[in-house]
Amino acid sequence: MDRLTPIRAFLAVADAGSFTGAARKLGVSRSAITGHIQELERHLGTQLLNRTTRRVWLTREGRRYAERAGMLLEGLAELDAEIQTRSGRAEGHLHVEMAESVANARVIPRLPEFVQAYPDISLRISLNEGVVDPTVSGADIGLRVGPLRDSPLRFKLLGRGNYIMAASPAYLKLYHAPRHPDELRRHRLIEFWDPDTGRPYDWQLVKGKQTVSVAAEGRLIVDNTRAGLTCALAGLGIYEDLDFLLAQSLAEKRLVQVLPDWKRPGPPIAVLYTARRPVPPHIKAFVDFLVSVFGSGRG
Repeated sequence: MDRLTPIRAFLAVADAGSFTGAARKLGVSRSAITGHIQELERHLGTQLLNRTTRRVWLTREGRRYAERAGMLLEGLAELDAEIQTRSGRAEGHLHVEMAESVANARVIPRLPEFVQAYPDISLRISLNEGVVDPTVSGADIGLRVGPLRDSPLRFKLLGRGNYIMAASPAYLKLYHAPRHPDELRRHRLIEFWDPDTGRPYDWQLVKGKQTVSVAAEGRLIVDNTRAGLTCALAGLGIYEDLDFLLAQSLAEKRLVQVLPDWKRPGPPIAVLYTARRPVPPHIKAFVDFLVSVFGSGRG
């Protein structure tokens, strides 16, 4: 039998606590996970998992097998990385999780460069509008936009943008551009939902040492940057987002920047990846690619 695939499936179930979570982590069907577990249990002649309709948990033998098998696979991964590093060859499967907005605006348009340079690396790309966390998703690399929380992973800071505001020419023809942030209260605003507070973000505008806060009213709220941009292009109001996400629409004059002197620093953009050394060549190759996309990285 193919020993490694069923073992990886079993460890994924043990880590996720469910067949569905394991399937999502490995990018396969739930039935495939079930088949791998059954195959492994037949091979070993013992039950590794207890199952009910509501939960899955390890048997005593399952706990022992998960601990030892995990150590063996980790050692195998380290050995692969060491040999590949010595040979200088970057190959294998790479799972990359990225913030959707930044991936579509900055990374994916440049992806042909990476694919051409590393034909022996197969890519799985997951896009996430929430918090990117490879320790949860099981990805090899995570491209995160937002605060760097405590993590066992290594990170490299790629940069950050500024938040700016924009609206469509059609909207500004009807309502005229505000000349001061206080005038935003008389405009239609496309607001962004904050899942942590359960309400839209208030608007914080900065000009030098001046800061003006405009309370969100909740008349039009989105929880996805692409939806926000689409609403702005449709003339539904003034929208705020990172400058590089609005750059193309501004250059094409489909949007016009509003209150250009007022902007505020955006969140850090960072790549998270394995802390083990040496870093596997295929992971290092993609991290270096992201550095080239965003400019010189630090961290």
